[in-house]
Amino acid sequence: MNFYQRQAESRRLSRRLLVLFALAVIVVVTAVDLAVFTVMASMHPDALGFALPTVAWMKAHPGAVVMTTLLVLGVIGLASLYRTSTLSAGGGAVAQVLGGVRVSQDTTDPLERRLLNVVEEMSIAAGVPMPEVWLLEQEDGINAFAAGHTPANAAIAVTRGALTTLNRAELQGVIAHEFSHILNGDMRLNIRLMGWLFGLLVIALIARILLRLGGHGGRSRRGGGGGAGVVILAALVVLVVGYVGLFFGRMLQAAVSRSRESLADASAVQFTRDPTGLRGALVKIAAHAQGSRLGNPEVEEVAHMLFAPGMRRLFATHPPLLERLKAIDPRFDPQEIDAMRARLLAAQRAEAAATEAAPPDAAQRLQSLMQAPIGASVGLAQLAGHPDTAHMRLARDIRESLPVALSFAARHADSARALLFALALEGERAARARQLQHIGQGLGDEVSAAARELVAAVDALHPAQRMPALLTLFPALRQLTREERMRCLACLEGMLRLDGRMSLNGYVLRKLAQVHLRDDLERPSRLRELALDAVHGELQVLFSVLAAHGHADPAQARRAYEAGMHHLLPRERPGYAVPENWPALLDAALDRLDRLMPPAKEQLVEALVKTGAHDERLAIAEAELLRAVCASLHCP
Repeated sequence: MNFYQRQAESRRLSRRLLVLFALAVIVVVTAVDLAVFTVMASMHPDALGFALPTVAWMKAHPGAVVMTTLLVLGVIGLASLYRTSTLSAGGGAVAQVLGGVRVSQDTTDPLERRLLNVVEEMSIAAGVPMPEVWLLEQEDGINAFAAGHTPANAAIAVTRGALTTLNRAELQGVIAHEFSHILNGDMRLNIRLMGWLFGLLVIALIARILLRLGGHGGRSRRGGGGGAGVVILAALVVLVVGYVGLFFGRMLQAAVSRSRESLADASAVQFTRDPTGLRGALVKIAAHAQGSRLGNPEVEEVAHMLFAPGMRRLFATHPPLLERLKAIDPRFDPQEIDAMRARLLAAQRAEAAATEAAPPDAAQRLQSLMQAPIGASVGLAQLAGHPDTAHMRLARDIRESLPVALSFAARHADSARALLFALALEGERAARARQLQHIGQGLGDEVSAAARELVAAVDALHPAQRMPALLTLFPALRQLTREERMRCLACLEGMLRLDGRMSLNGYVLRKLAQVHLRDDLERPSRLRELALDAVHGELQVLFSVLAAHGHADPAQARRAYEAGMHHLLPRERPGYAVPENWPALLDAALDRLDRLMPPAKEQLVEALVKTGAHDERLAIAEAELLRAVCASLHCP
């Protein structure tokens, strides 16, 4: 199952869950209505002094039935929306609930530095912005989780136990597992589940409050009538119904979590191409005295998001450790756990203290990897969400070969903003002077001066390093306020259009900045999904721009265009035509193409690779445009 199939499966699962949740809400609302109307019927007897049957009272007061039903639905809906909106603010909010502390980009702690390096390498390899990294400092168990509403506002948190107990390969396996949750759409599904369950929980909490108030009121009246008793009974019924609904919701949540965790394990192995790392992490969890358990009382709510079980509970959110180990390695011997338990304490400190030694020939390997022949277009498209070993090695080499000054600048919001503009500077000295002046007018002379200081280091970059250097900026840039981000993007747009046109490099940089700095500020679109037949014009713009910028010869560009478009539209398709104002038209085209269904996006990426690699090579400029397109389509 590839990235696009997993995305489609995630959407189908979300729809099924929504139906099941709707059924649970109907049951809860019906039970609450019956309890409320039983109380109302007992408090409003008929002319002879007898209480009406509940159903008869409901028939006699249809308006009250409608109002009560709407009220209960409103409480559940508003509670769910409130919880979902608070969790959608970003993965860091979830980490803070568990007492997490954000790992600073300029930390000097070797273990924290190793963690940041692993996460950064995964981000570069997957082509997604680097998520925030958090540390659960007080947790000795070995665990981790990914949270957030989109990849743009994702966060990865690991426990202190994982940081000190796991070696680099094992930590990489755990982080790969969490990245698969980010790429497969599991985070949004988790947030929806948490929001829906909170809506059911609120009904039970309200009933508990009414029960307490009813009991207190009944005692104060000293037996003055049976009304209080009926209220208490109704509140008790609502309480039971609310918790029963929550019970089945938790059961459903656990079943979904077990399925997604198994998929994430398989994805992590495919991601790293090295099952020993994830296998070793699971063995250490099984052998560790604390296991994967967390001590924070809030762990119940996020238990389904963790790498391994964070607590004992009635419904398991994860497959048993032995089952997960057997799935990774069918020949696994459980006696390994006993052996690991015997030597874990001694090995733990030695492994945690080990520091990384940068390979001396990182730049050479970078050059050779960039010159390696490309694979088939179908294979490349199916790498979405699962970079192979070469990508992981390339990502590590790129990170290690970046100049120290640029790596340091990427760690802080202000210097990262300056580096963003330094990467965007183009042209001769006079043109750059005008661009720097524009930056000073839009953001202040300090930003302009800081960008000028970084120009020499940026100009010395290998072309293959510019895009990874850009991607490392976004975690720091997302620390800017909404207003600061918008000013930054507006200034960037104006600077790139100073001479009346926009280069391909400028377009790619601006598009990636827009996607990674605006996605987490905007709510996901609910527009109807589209099929390929509805986007012929948009495909014409996209493929024409890619073919024109990847092939200097117009005839060859036309053939490259036809190769890709024929893959998508084998019968009828618009002809090759590069529009004059291509940046604006490409923006509009990508916005509409983002609404394609996942299988159509897979076909689209395959076809784009056919166009880009029509001459049997994929130039860096073409690869960068493809990355910007995939980011716009939310395909890593």
